[in-house]
Amino acid sequence: MFRAAFFDIDGTLVSFETHGVPDSTVKALAHMRESGVKIILATGRSLLDVHPDLQPGGRIAVDAVLAFNGQLCCDSKGTFRDCPLEEKDVRAVVSQAEAGLYDVILMQQTRFLMSRYSDRIRSTEERVGKTDAELGLSDALSEPTYQICAYIDEGEEGIFMHECSNVEFTRWCDGFCDIIPKGGGKPAGIKAALARYGIEPDECIAFGDGGNDIAMFGCVGQSVAMGEASVAVKVAASYVTSNVDDDGILRACEHFGLL
Repeated sequence: MFRAAFFDIDGTLVSFETHGVPDSTVKALAHMRESGVKIILATGRSLLDVHPDLQPGGRIAVDAVLAFNGQLCCDSKGTFRDCPLEEKDVRAVVSQAEAGLYDVILMQQTRFLMSRYSDRIRSTEERVGKTDAELGLSDALSEPTYQICAYIDEGEEGIFMHECSNVEFTRWCDGFCDIIPKGGGKPAGIKAALARYGIEPDECIAFGDGGNDIAMFGCVGQSVAMGEASVAVKVAASYVTSNVDDDGILRACEHFGLL
């Protein structure tokens, strides 16, 4: 019996085509929660830009959010994991971005800061939705940064890794990677959630579609890759379902007896 289900957002709950949550997904998650399964978001997004359907009062009731790839975790009772990037590492990345080595978006609790509005960032926004970011990084250190989106090609991450002492990166698409604290990521957020609720890994299921979901799959008893996921993600999952727009969540829930 599952006691918790962890969901990625983009490409898993929210469609890249419509930028909405399918009705079948809303139905499936409502049934799961009514059956006593905790619905937990595990996302690279911040609390600011979680889809409206997943916000308090939205169409889907959520028990907890593991934001910034697990660096800030909270539920209705408060925050249970808070792990921002170290200031010296933020400073190093900001320096490189201001030197024009690559573009970045700094993700903080109350705002996003963008180095410049480049074609590469614009292209990503067309896929996942617009990010309301402030231009300029001069005030970057006045608030903790939990994650940095670095618009850099796969294989070139050494540019910032050589300058930072306590970071790692994860990637769910070709356009950019997420810089997070070393030892962080969705597994760290899941571990914190399991401890908070007294749940064992084999009592959990996770749903995802991106490269940053592969490590999450290894933290739970069962895992589901969405139909549009890469081969690597599908190989790592217990089960491969259809695309989000083709009732992928509903079909997976039926397969695992969650409906």
